[in-house]
Amino acid sequence: MATLSPRFLLVRFLLVIGFLAFATHCQVPANQTFKIINQGEFGWYIIEYDASYRTFETEVYSFFTSPFRLCFYNTTPDAYILAIRAGISRDESLMRWVWDANRNHPVRENATLSFGRDGNMVLADVDGRVAWQTNTANKGVTGFKLLPNGNLVLHDKNGRFIWQSFDYPTDTLLIGQSLRINGRNKLVSRKSDMDPSDGPYSIVLDHNGLTMFLNNSGQLLTYGGWTGSDYGSTVTFDAVPENENATGYQLVLTTNQDTNSPPPPAGRRRLLQVRPIGNAQEIFLNQRNYNATYSFLRLGSDGNLKAMTYYNKVSILRWEETFAFFSSYFVRECALPSMCGAYGLCDKRMCVACPSPKGLLGWSESCAPPKLGPCKSRLAKVDYYKIVGVEHFLNPYLDDGDGPMKVGECREKCDKDCKCLGFIYKEDTSKCLLAPLLGTLIKDVNISSVGYIKYSK
Repeated sequence: MATLSPRFLLVRFLLVIGFLAFATHCQVPANQTFKIINQGEFGWYIIEYDASYRTFETEVYSFFTSPFRLCFYNTTPDAYILAIRAGISRDESLMRWVWDANRNHPVRENATLSFGRDGNMVLADVDGRVAWQTNTANKGVTGFKLLPNGNLVLHDKNGRFIWQSFDYPTDTLLIGQSLRINGRNKLVSRKSDMDPSDGPYSIVLDHNGLTMFLNNSGQLLTYGGWTGSDYGSTVTFDAVPENENATGYQLVLTTNQDTNSPPPPAGRRRLLQVRPIGNAQEIFLNQRNYNATYSFLRLGSDGNLKAMTYYNKVSILRWEETFAFFSSYFVRECALPSMCGAYGLCDKRMCVACPSPKGLLGWSESCAPPKLGPCKSRLAKVDYYKIVGVEHFLNPYLDDGDGPMKVGECREKCDKDCKCLGFIYKEDTSKCLLAPLLGTLIKDVNISSVGYIKYSK
């Protein structure tokens, strides 16, 4: 057997010692690790979604950097979300939830949030099931911070971010936070105030623009956004001072034009949009005559995209709505699919009627589309009732549909399509738009736009 030389053994020994020293140096210091149990009293103050919440702290970490705090919250008993809250305790204004870690995997009482020496942060349920983690074990993490901009970060010994919550937005973007084609490229709404899990609405960044979608049983329907243009690989929500003295701020979506695609035409408008959207580098949302750096942009459970800004110079209601995609100053509210709930006719920001085979009835929240029988036996048992002067939310995004064709041909297409609940026929252009979802129908002054709604005889 060959004998290893003393020099070789010394080199190997030094390498092992060096590796152990490096590994120890790149670990989280023992006094900065933690294990927090979800238990104890709830907070006293008003919180968004009327949620119950718990704050926590350790000897090293307060988990608070004004105005952001890491908390547990729940809207239904024993179903907790680890989240970041924006707002000041004892403030009379409602505090807001701006990031969720485990919205689709809630945990129970006595669940644990731990940060170990290996640098991994783990949220585990009471039975040990891992509900969420940063997946940063043994990647050089040495510390944890909640930054003043609301970004939760795990960093190495040089301060470089190994993991950050800004890379994982849920339904909300904070100032400086981005959507990225090569990363998290979308916001997804909550199902409701009570249910934080993924809802049907999303806004997605790709090379076709920044598009708002409604998931209708797996079929993505375009209902809003800034489409038809390539904004590059990154779109960032930002508050930009309008002058050197920062007396006012503009809320914008800054785009990264890193492709060879031509810029969008100047002043391009959508059919339902009341003003230009900006230029090739940014999408202008609104302007405030005060510091707007504490703002967030959220896709709500109703599908509307809104910005809220915190203004501390007033005594109450410090969160002000500073932008809404569907609003009196941008795109008219009647174009929001959920404006009239499951079904209704909308005119001038009001739900004015419940369309039915018997005519336009008074609208209420119980208004619903006609119920249809099974698909196989449906064709001979359906008819259509007409609504003159209406438009569907899909009209501006699908160029009014297919055509030209005759109204009988349009009806035949809808007859053969089990997903078709009705169609919009443009008598002036002979275009046909099939509607897989009805939702809110928009009153149109153009009486040549006619709705045909399918119902069982």
